[in-house]
Amino acid sequence: MSTTNQRPFSIIGWQAALALATPIALLPVFDLVTAYSALTGGMISVVANTFFALRLFSNKGSWQIDQLAAITYRGVIGKLFLTVTLFLLVVVLVEPLNAAALFAAYLWIQISPALIAGVLNKT
Repeated sequence: MSTTNQRPFSIIGWQAALALATPIALLPVFDLVTAYSALTGGMISVVANTFFALRLFSNKGSWQIDQLAAITYRGVIGKLFLTVTLFLLVVVLVEPLNAAALFAAYLWIQISPALIAGVLNKT
């Protein structure tokens, strides 16, 4: 795997670490329900982003623009479907649940690549 293909997976590794660290940081301040709700939301984001990265960067052939567009569209649609499905499963199966922590952690992990890329570019 070339360094171009390694970078997205490095960012996903950082996202996973952040998704695990966030509920640990929340636990002393909030209750256990908030912490595991945040963990669940963060992991939904990580799983969906990993799916998208695998779809986009598993292309071993040429990078023709029409093929790249098709792969990207399929990846985005799959990521959206996976995200909605995981949220529905969590809302239906996990009880009690802190919905605010679930969605806040999901959004936190979704925006983290911009922060992570800034840190990685400085090293």
